[in-house]
Amino acid sequence: MEAKYRIGYIDEDVKQVKKYQRRFRNYGIEIIGYEFHKGMTLDELMHQVYESDIDLLMIDYKLNETNQVTFNGEVVESEFYDKKPLFPHIIFTNKVEQAEPHVEDWKIIFDKDDIFSEDDEDEKKIQHFITTLFKSIEQYKNHVNKKKVIVSELLEKGEKEGLTASEKDLLVSKQEELLALDKSEKNEIPKHLLTEKTLYDLSKTKKDAEDFLQSLIDKRKK
Repeated sequence: MEAKYRIGYIDEDVKQVKKYQRRFRNYGIEIIGYEFHKGMTLDELMHQVYESDIDLLMIDYKLNETNQVTFNGEVVESEFYDKKPLFPHIIFTNKVEQAEPHVEDWKIIFDKDDIFSEDDEDEKKIQHFITTLFKSIEQYKNHVNKKKVIVSELLEKGEKEGLTASEKDLLVSKQEELLALDKSEKNEIPKHLLTEKTLYDLSKTKKDAEDFLQSLIDKRKK
């Protein structure tokens, strides 16, 4: 089956990654694994994650069982949430009882053994899980695309006939909302939707542009 979505799966056990690559393939999902090595830092792992082109992130809870890293999945989830707060992600683990005391949002914890039993008899449960993942992905994409459409339409209008004061305010607010969705080192929002120069060109006064640029600078300092 051709893959509909790409899902990143953080697990230090290569065999587990390959196992779920096979299982998810039947449901139109391509599983992307990440490389681990002895002493790897959280920053090194997250760099791989942010560079990967994925639609959802799955995180195994128990990552330090082989002593390659010193942290577990809740640390990864917290870091990821800080950088990409609305991007769909889950804790996918068979250590649910260990994960719950450390994960703030229990709704993102899914038990591997409940979903994929050894005999794979409970197809309804699997389908419900897959549907949940797909809906989470689609909801996020729709949320982002609505903001992109508004920004694109305002940019186009501004280039043709200029913007009113309220339209400029709306453009700035939607750009800031897009920026807030992704604070990673590789922001996925198209640069032409977030360019300071574009708004400067649309602004009728130098002060408008300077105020906007300062607001971005102040935001990024926080």
